[in-house]
Amino acid sequence: MAILRTCYRHYGMVLVDFFRLPKIKLKKDKMVVSIPANNIELMKSQPGGIILTGHMGNWEYIGPMLSIYNIKSAGVALIQKNSQSDRFFNELRISDNMKIISVNCGSQVMIQLIKDGYYLGLISDQHAGRRGTEALFFNESVSVPKGGAAFHLKTNTPILVGFCILCKDLNYKLSFQELDLKGLPNNSNDAIVEINQRFTNMLEEIVLEHPEQYFWFHRKWNREMYKGIARS
Repeated sequence: MAILRTCYRHYGMVLVDFFRLPKIKLKKDKMVVSIPANNIELMKSQPGGIILTGHMGNWEYIGPMLSIYNIKSAGVALIQKNSQSDRFFNELRISDNMKIISVNCGSQVMIQLIKDGYYLGLISDQHAGRRGTEALFFNESVSVPKGGAAFHLKTNTPILVGFCILCKDLNYKLSFQELDLKGLPNNSNDAIVEINQRFTNMLEEIVLEHPEQYFWFHRKWNREMYKGIARS
């Protein structure tokens, strides 16, 4: 219950910060979110790639903050049923160097963005069902989307795993780590499975460090996992 309470408190603050985005973007305020200098250097030295993250910390700040540093990114998002709310939220997200594209726009559009020097941002902790690959997350089987791994194999660009974590001083630290892609299987399907497991291991590590900042636990596992659990 303690983690649940702090989770609600955390996402209350994240929601308020989300609505602060227009002011932060206008002022190009780098104080709210710190990014290690070597991360910025890495991304500028290799324009174009893949960013994998999860519903952890404040994922909505990743693209807009990179935009302030003149790093181009494209976030893949679901289209909301309400067109007005979809437009409202996407207008908050977009910046000079960041665009939002629909998850249904097609793989060729996403691959072309990577080739054009964009970092394609994918939130890859959604339960992918039969379309995903199996991975172990806290010793339980989950289904991970194939997109990030498949795009790497097609473009040979790096995969950066990044999380924007709320710190005790109520500012954020956004940091990236290049996913280890050495020793992958020659078979592309097996390689995708391996990449997804390596990403899942990194997601598990950050959740263990900041369990109160993970939001997607309610949609990560198969629904069968939740049978018999009270909704209190």
